[in-house]
Amino acid sequence: MLSELYLIRRPYAFLGISGDPGRSPVSVVGVPFDSTNSFRSGSRFAPSRIRLVSQSLETYSFRCGVDLELQPPYDEGDIAVSHGDAVTTLKNVAVVTSDLLGKGRIPVFIGGDHIITYGVIDGVTQHLGHAPCIIVFDAHLDLRPEYLGYRWSHACTTRRLVEIVGGNNVLVIGARAASKNEIEDARKLGIKYLTSFDLMHKSIREVTNKVKDITSYCTEVYFSIDMDVIDPAYAPGVATPEPEGITPTQLLDILWRLTDERTIGADVVEVNPLVDTSDITSFLAAKVLIELISFIQVKKSITQT
Repeated sequence: MLSELYLIRRPYAFLGISGDPGRSPVSVVGVPFDSTNSFRSGSRFAPSRIRLVSQSLETYSFRCGVDLELQPPYDEGDIAVSHGDAVTTLKNVAVVTSDLLGKGRIPVFIGGDHIITYGVIDGVTQHLGHAPCIIVFDAHLDLRPEYLGYRWSHACTTRRLVEIVGGNNVLVIGARAASKNEIEDARKLGIKYLTSFDLMHKSIREVTNKVKDITSYCTEVYFSIDMDVIDPAYAPGVATPEPEGITPTQLLDILWRLTDERTIGADVVEVNPLVDTSDITSFLAAKVLIELISFIQVKKSITQT
């Protein structure tokens, strides 16, 4: 397969088990790339660290009532990245994404910094021939045209995504850090967002019903989860922490209610093991992945029965 040219096997598999691709539709893929981080580099080490700590976590999801150990995802390994070269790396990500989707897989990526999502969505649109909707969980709007003279910075991720799919197909949840220009650009580009303060003052049902209304026209939905959306009290080991974030429970409850048959893939990005405390953030990222993959498999099986 074409994707095998860009994939490297690693000693650690997610959950310690590389599942049977014939039984699970989900493929886990690492992208150890952090060359665009503007503050604290180190997220290139997250895919291996999250895989390692995942082996000590229990796999039963109380939200959806399944044990992921009985049907674990297939770990494809890591995408070969070119450190310092975002353009080449993103092309590799796009090739692997398109190839996996062509095989009927649902790819779930472990970053790496947030710009990897651009490569994923590039591959998704190549495969589909049209734009999916992207639900981004992020403390930042990331709408800068460029940052420090570089258009591929992780501070420009949402801006680059809009260039592929259009502003109406992007929704940011949990935002609480932006410049005035970014707020104005969000309005001009038609990007909708819910701040962390919105989530603090609304119920999970109210939030998810609003998101469902916004994305009701979408035929495919992709989730991008920047771990800095979670308050640094729970997730200190991220590239750019921002106070007043949401809780892990809020994130997982929202994902449980939003995941459905339209879910085409997801990523979890911006964990930085080098600045983490006792692997708190890596463990939390592994927990988010366990729950999200469980949600995907349950919701997909519901629609198939």
